[in-house]
Amino acid sequence: MGSARVLSLLQEANILSASEFMLSLDSIELVQQIMNDLLETEYNLLAHIIRYAYQDNVQSRSLTNILKDSIRALLNDLKENPNVIPHNYMPALKVLLHPSEMKKVTDEHLQLLLLVQHVDYDSSAMDEAIGKQVEWRDEMQTLRGTVMASLLSELVQDSANIIDLLNDYIKKSYPFSLKYALHLLHLMAETAVVLERPEVKLLKNLLKDLFRSVVETGSIRELKLLLLFAREISAANETVLGTYAVWYKQTIGEMTYSVRKQQFIDTMELLTALLPTERNQEVLNVHATIAISAPAKCNEYVLNYKQLCRAYIAQLKTADCSGDSMIVVDD
Repeated sequence: MGSARVLSLLQEANILSASEFMLSLDSIELVQQIMNDLLETEYNLLAHIIRYAYQDNVQSRSLTNILKDSIRALLNDLKENPNVIPHNYMPALKVLLHPSEMKKVTDEHLQLLLLVQHVDYDSSAMDEAIGKQVEWRDEMQTLRGTVMASLLSELVQDSANIIDLLNDYIKKSYPFSLKYALHLLHLMAETAVVLERPEVKLLKNLLKDLFRSVVETGSIRELKLLLLFAREISAANETVLGTYAVWYKQTIGEMTYSVRKQQFIDTMELLTALLPTERNQEVLNVHATIAISAPAKCNEYVLNYKQLCRAYIAQLKTADCSGDSMIVVDD
C-alpha cells in the first residue's frame, strides 16, 4: 500500500492514521514517495504529519526527521526546477494548522533554505556573492510566477523571524546561503511599499546593527554582508534606504561623525581590502565619487581608496573590451 490516496481513505475511516503508517515503514524510498505525494496534493495528511511531528515524544522526533528530510529534498528540487510540484502547499496548511504549528513549519523551511553544510561552504563564498549578486537578482526575476516564487513569498510574511534568523547566523558565524538570503531580503523590501511598514524598520535596523558591528569588531565578513544587503535592499525598493548611493553617503560618507578616528581608519582599510572582489562598475563608481568626510590627518586613506576604485573601474572596462576577467591593480 504505497498510495497516499489510499492512506487518506484509511485515515478518514479511522482505520490507520498517516503518522502511524509513516512510522511503520522501513523503506526510505517509500517514505519519500508518499511524502512527495503529500506535498503535492494531500494537504490534510501533510497537516496531520506536521501536527504530530512537533509533539514532545520519541515518535514525534522520528516524524520530524521524516518531515525535515522531505522538505529539504523538495527545496533542493525546487532550486533546480521551480515548478517541480504543481502548487505551493503553504496557503493550504495555513487553513489546516494552528498558528504555532504553522510558525514551526515556516521556521523549518527557512532554516533548510538558508543553512548550508560547512563542507559545502568556504571563505570564497562571500566573494562569489559580491561578484554574482546582479546575476542572482536577474535569476530571481525569472522565478516570477513559479511555485518556488510563491513559496518564498509565503516565507517572507514573517519578516521579523527572517531578520532574527539572519542576525543569529551572523552572530554565531554560521554558514548560510547568501543567494537565498538576498532573495528573501529582496522580497521583504518589495513588500515595504509604504514607509513606516514594519519591514522598513527591520531592514534599516539590520544594516545599522551590521555597520556598528563592523566598526567595533573590524570584521571584513560583516562588511561584505553589510554591502551585499544594502545593495539588494536598495535595488529592490528605493523607498526603504534610498538609492545605494544615498545609503553609502549616509553610512560610509558620513561615518566620521559617529565613529572614533581609529575605527574610521580600520573601516577604510577594510573597504580597500574588499576592492579585489568587486565586479560591478556602477557600485565602484558610487564608491569613487561619493565624498567621504575624514577625521584630521586621515584624508590619505580616502584618497587612496578612491584612487584604487577608479583603477579597478578602468581595469573592468578594459576586461570587458578584451573579454579578460582577471583584475590586477598595483597598490
